[in-house]
Amino acid sequence: MEAEGKPTFLKFHQGSVRGVAFHPQDHFLFCSGAYDGKINLYSAQRYEFLQTYSVSNSNLARNINAVRFTCDGGKIVSTSTSRRLSVIDVEKGEQVLTYDNCAFSGRDRTGLAANPASPNLITCVSSNGRGLTLFDLRMQLPLDFLFDVHSGIIRDVLFLHESWPWCQLDYNILTVGSDGLSKVSTLDGRCVHAVNVGESMNAATVSPEAFNSSVEDGFSSVIVYGGDTASSYVPEVGIQEKLSENNNNPVWKVRYNSSGSLLYTACERGVIRKYRRWPDRHEYLGEVFRHKSDVQDMDISPYNEYLVTASRDRTVGVIKLGGPNHGPWEYYELT
Repeated sequence: MEAEGKPTFLKFHQGSVRGVAFHPQDHFLFCSGAYDGKINLYSAQRYEFLQTYSVSNSNLARNINAVRFTCDGGKIVSTSTSRRLSVIDVEKGEQVLTYDNCAFSGRDRTGLAANPASPNLITCVSSNGRGLTLFDLRMQLPLDFLFDVHSGIIRDVLFLHESWPWCQLDYNILTVGSDGLSKVSTLDGRCVHAVNVGESMNAATVSPEAFNSSVEDGFSSVIVYGGDTASSYVPEVGIQEKLSENNNNPVWKVRYNSSGSLLYTACERGVIRKYRRWPDRHEYLGEVFRHKSDVQDMDISPYNEYLVTASRDRTVGVIKLGGPNHGPWEYYELT
C-alpha cells in the first residue's frame, strides 16, 4: 500500500471555506465554496487552482454554505445564506438556474445532497432550518417542501441507498439534527425510521456497500454519526460503539472511503483522524493531518486517491491517500 503524502493547503478564497466536493467521475477534479461568494475548481493531482465561479454579484448571496456535484458531474449546486440554491453548468462555466427563498439562511452548518441515481434530483435544508426542499433541476420552481422534519436545525442530509430496509426499492432521505435525532424520510415526507442518538449531531455517513451485502464476511452495514462524539449505528442492534479519540471536540464531518474499509472524521480545531473498519468495531489508526481552524466539510475522490477538506482558516486541504483503489483490487499508474 502506498504511503500517505503530505498535506497541501490551497488558499484561493477570501472567506471561511464551507464546502468541498469531488466530481463523481473525474478522478481528480473537485470544487469548493466559501463565504466570499465563489465556487472554485481544482485538480487534486496537480494541487492546482483551475477556475472560479461567482454565484451572484449581490452582497446578499455572498456566503456559500454548501456545494455538491450532480451525479453525472454536469452541474454544481450550492446554497447560500441569502436562502438561494444556485446551479452552475460546469462545461459552460456559468450560472444557469437559481431558486430563491428555499434554503437555510443561518450560519449553522446545514445539508445539501444530490441523488446518486438521478442528475436532476437535489435536496437541501429549507429556510427555517427544520425541513427540506426538494428540487427537480428540469423545473423552474422547487419540486416539494417537507415541513418540520426535525424540531432542531438539520445539520446534514444524504440520500440513502434503496437496499436499506426502510427504503423499499427507492432512495430515501437520511437527516441528522441538533435535536439528537436521525430520521429516514420518503420523498413525499413520511418518516419511516427514527433514532435518538442522545446528543446533538452534525453529520452522517453510510457504509458504501448495498445493505448487508458483506454479511457473509461478517461485516454489517453501518451508519456513522458525527456530533459530540462519533457513533456507529447498526440496524436491529442500535448504537454499536462511540469513538472517543476526538477528546470531547465536536465532530463536524464523517466520511467512508469508497470501499468502506476506512473511516475519516473531521473535528473541531481542524484535526482529521482515520479508523480501520472491522465487522464489530472501528480501530483508531491515528491523526492524518490538521488545519489551523475547524474543518467544516470533507470528501474523498472516487478511487480513494485523495482527501480534500474545507476549513474556517480559509484554506482547502489536499492530501494524497495512496494509489487508486477499486474495491478489493488495486493498481498503480507508472509514469
